[in-house]
Amino acid sequence: MPEEDFYVIDAHCDTLMSFMGRSINKDEKVDRDFFTDNSDGQIDLPKLFRGQVACQVMAIFLEDEQLPRATEEAMAMIDAFDRVLKHGAVGFSQAKSGADVHRAIAKKSVSALLSIEGAEALGNSLDSLDEFYRRGVRVIGLTWNRRNAFGRGLKAEGNDGLSPLGKELVEKMQGIRMLVDVAHLSEEGFWEVAEIAKAPFIASHANARAVTDHPRNLSDRQIRAIADHGGAIGCVFVPYFVTADRNDCSLDALLLHVDHIVEVGGIESCAMGSDFDGFKPIEAHVIENAGQFHLIYEALRERGYSHTEAQKILGANWLRIFDEVLG
Repeated sequence: MPEEDFYVIDAHCDTLMSFMGRSINKDEKVDRDFFTDNSDGQIDLPKLFRGQVACQVMAIFLEDEQLPRATEEAMAMIDAFDRVLKHGAVGFSQAKSGADVHRAIAKKSVSALLSIEGAEALGNSLDSLDEFYRRGVRVIGLTWNRRNAFGRGLKAEGNDGLSPLGKELVEKMQGIRMLVDVAHLSEEGFWEVAEIAKAPFIASHANARAVTDHPRNLSDRQIRAIADHGGAIGCVFVPYFVTADRNDCSLDALLLHVDHIVEVGGIESCAMGSDFDGFKPIEAHVIENAGQFHLIYEALRERGYSHTEAQKILGANWLRIFDEVLG
């Protein structure tokens, strides 16, 4: 471990699925205990402690077969999260604000902040938004890859962006101090968010398209737009977002994206969004699991980033945004 102290804020993972006995990785038999250091899975509480993760953003993600009961299924995932919280594990708490994350950093504990990946969890209206907020959701990704009532996801057919309801959602989220996430949103929708947004918005898990030409990665114009709004991009560890040949994925390959985002958007715009437990692990990887974030810190320092700069990338940029948007 490095002698210099640091903390991590990771803006996206799919670990919450395991609380429901589900996994993106269909080869995994999901019987994981979040409180035990598991050989399967990339995130559990011991790994978060080992990786010095002060805040892990946990996504509520619904698969296609769950969409007919989307709001109920999303609420059930929050119920499962609440049951984990009630376990009373020492040093694990829910974060709903920047102040909560500051407390976790001071105590060297772990907090978890809830997000929604794909606003279809709201159903076809804004009626449930206040209830999701009451239960701790602070970030909403407007779409996943598919289309929903709020807009067109990146893989859905068409050339449109946000629906009128989607534009209303962006405005209401910013009004109640929630973070708008444009990861997975169509490019047309991205620019509509950029036009509407009066506060920072984010891409919780994406890389630089100029480094790896994948539709899920962001163009330089998009990186600059997020930076100009005071937001940030969470560099993602999914191998085929990191390199054109996923078998060439490595920490050095991810750092090319970090360097490019910093060059284009400035040091304040680059952060972490691992997508751990959201992709099938392969031998080629950025880091194996959340317990190895120290390897990223060390690599950033070896690359010439100062301690302050490395800390911004690993967590302080997200904390700044949480302070500004969430309070």
